[in-house]
Amino acid sequence: RREALALTGQLEAFPDADILAPTMPNSANAQFSEWELWFEKIIPFFGDNVHMIGHSLGAMFLAKYFHQHQLKQPVQQLILLAGGYNDNVAGYGSFALESAIGLEKSAEEIHIMHSEDDFIVPYSELAKYERDLPEAVIHRFTNKNHFLDAEFPELIEILKQK
Repeated sequence: RREALALTGQLEAFPDADILAPTMPNSANAQFSEWELWFEKIIPFFGDNVHMIGHSLGAMFLAKYFHQHQLKQPVQQLILLAGGYNDNVAGYGSFALESAIGLEKSAEEIHIMHSEDDFIVPYSELAKYERDLPEAVIHRFTNKNHFLDAEFPELIEILKQK
């Protein structure tokens, strides 16, 4: 939650934007099905120019959700930060992905970001997204760990592109 608050502060660069940073249910024992119900209550409020960011478990959720469900109107950008995929050692539970194929049907543009020094999600997970999403723009970092820093200018630049 700390990282979501820090990121929300940086989004002040977009004064005309409505920013939703939902607190998903049961963070201590997160279940995909519970997040799915919660997320589906938010979808009707999407406008025409949606930029969606998922971090860590949130990135996995968005990837799995959009693999299983196509949005009626694609979002402008889907940005996945430090998302796991299905590494058995990490224990992703109900969020583990079988595939990320199909995300391009729910997003006009997909960006995937991962850092080699991520101490939570193995860097090898990035290759699985690359395999499933060849049209995605991949952003590789060496020194961003799990994207927990208060400043993330590279993300702001991507958001400004559309």
